[in-house]
Amino acid sequence: MHAGLGALAGSFSIRWVEECASTNGVLTEAPPSDDGRVHVLVANTQTAGRGRRGREWLSWPGASLTFSALWRFAPGAPAPAGLSLVAGLALARALEELGVQGVQLKWPNDVLVHGEKLAGILVELLPARGRPPAAVIGIGLNLRIPPGTAIPGQQAGVTDLARALDRAPPAADRVLSVILTQLHELLASYAAAGFTALRGAWAQRNAFADLPVCISGEGSVLTGVCAGVDEDGALLLRTAAGVQRVLAGDVSLRPAIAPATQEANP
Repeated sequence: MHAGLGALAGSFSIRWVEECASTNGVLTEAPPSDDGRVHVLVANTQTAGRGRRGREWLSWPGASLTFSALWRFAPGAPAPAGLSLVAGLALARALEELGVQGVQLKWPNDVLVHGEKLAGILVELLPARGRPPAAVIGIGLNLRIPPGTAIPGQQAGVTDLARALDRAPPAADRVLSVILTQLHELLASYAAAGFTALRGAWAQRNAFADLPVCISGEGSVLTGVCAGVDEDGALLLRTAAGVQRVLAGDVSLRPAIAPATQEANP
């Protein structure tokens, strides 16, 4: 595993387990001591994998790559903003390096291929408690979805790496090495210059750029045209009332004829 990371091998501590409830849960509940390395936990199977907003993330033995990485930032650094977008961009670049075409990013945390979901990201900040900022970045990537699998609650289509490449996917440890390498590079840029330095690269892969969208939040639906993201990673939405910043919610395409106004959820 470490051999695939080349010169970066010493930057990571990687533990691979057969099964756990949630890799994010393990690292957030009992974070390893800071030894200067990025601690990564990989599970062949998660029995209680978590997605955003309390959703379940499904995984299958030998058919998924599910892992979490504990990333610590320099003392005095502000609370990370736009971190899930940086992780998404790193994942997109890794997939492109592996030969996947048509990679898109769906704000705030999904990676699509030609409109179908391939991977998801869950970022959880650790309580500061007088320590430097730290975050657990969880990634779930479909390698080969078992035939006949139904994924509850998934509105859009779902795909896997085998379909995206039209061939057998690389071994999971090879995929992990490429993702960690991209994460290391982009998070170094992020630490030095914030999300601003990566905003243009994210925008190039924005799945819904200049398209009419619905943002489903807590008890309301906001509709408008996706105008990209700002320097903090917030979604910019052009509405009849002007451009609005959206900090949380689920994004989906809406019919182009729908009015760009805010509506109550039925």
